[in-house]
Amino acid sequence: MASITINTNLASLTAQRNLSAATTGMNTAMERLTTGYRINSGKDDAAGSSVSTLMEAQISGYDVAESNATMGLSLLDTAEGVLDIVGDYLQRIRDLTEQAANGTYGTSSMTAIKTEVQQRMMEINRLCTVIDFNGIKLLDGTSIAATSKNGVNLQVSNNSGKNNIINLKYTLFEAATITALFISGNSHSAEKGAKTGNVNWFSRSDSQNTAALEARINGGDTEYEGRHYNYEEKGYTPISKEEYDWKDVRDPSANKSCITAICDAVYTDDATAREFLCFIDDAIENVSNRTSLIGAYMNRVESAVAAIGVQKENIVSANSSIKDADVATESSNYIKYQILQQSSATLLATANQTPSIALNLI
Repeated sequence: MASITINTNLASLTAQRNLSAATTGMNTAMERLTTGYRINSGKDDAAGSSVSTLMEAQISGYDVAESNATMGLSLLDTAEGVLDIVGDYLQRIRDLTEQAANGTYGTSSMTAIKTEVQQRMMEINRLCTVIDFNGIKLLDGTSIAATSKNGVNLQVSNNSGKNNIINLKYTLFEAATITALFISGNSHSAEKGAKTGNVNWFSRSDSQNTAALEARINGGDTEYEGRHYNYEEKGYTPISKEEYDWKDVRDPSANKSCITAICDAVYTDDATAREFLCFIDDAIENVSNRTSLIGAYMNRVESAVAAIGVQKENIVSANSSIKDADVATESSNYIKYQILQQSSATLLATANQTPSIALNLI
């Protein structure tokens, strides 16, 4: 049987507890509605908060990976642009050389052809020397990617390990200068890879004969298919003397450049020009292969960017289901707790008046 007491007002205590609970529930609902998150601190959902934190780290990592891949695309695009120009210049050099091989051009015409070829070769060297991306030299062969033969690694995922990188092959970053394309980079050079260098770049190991070039460079008397090539008789100085710098490593003030040596050797008569065509074809093939490889890598990196986008979308969706607040549910909770708060406050006032009934009994 309930009793009437003055010191202890159980009804008031119950009303106070329910008022406090309603106020706490309303404040929680208000916080979730204003932040948009169901989890605003660890006490809201300890396990969910831990999982959400890890997912947010993954999402941030995917943003960085996407940026990395995009920068890789920019690097490839920069290299491709220069190689396109180099390819155009090589094609023009080939056209001029094919003209010189016709045998209908006199000394002045050959000199004019040689002059344009020299300028285009010099421009190829200039472009390959100055082009860089974020401080990485792309086409002069001096970058760590080229010298170490490790290439460039693009980090396109969150984790470590080789499965999370795309390696851009080092051959993309090897020198595309004239020396590299026509001498050290000539796949048919007789001394390719020799420690002494590729000074005999004009001696080919394939079916292409270079009798005229060898005679012009060495100053000897060479015969091929019944024709003698002896340029000393015509007053030419052998090209292979020390005054020419075949490898571009000697003092440029004391030695004529590799470009000068090549042009002096090639644009002498139609025979030497004709034999040089196969070397130009090798150089064009080199540039073409690089451009094709760049295109393949660009497709792969673009696919990686697309995959990153899908993975990121899935993680964001999962994180949303854990952390984000359901606005409809929280709105209902807010109204519910608001009504409970108001009713608890009203009943608390009534409960506080209950002990006054004792005065009627005195």
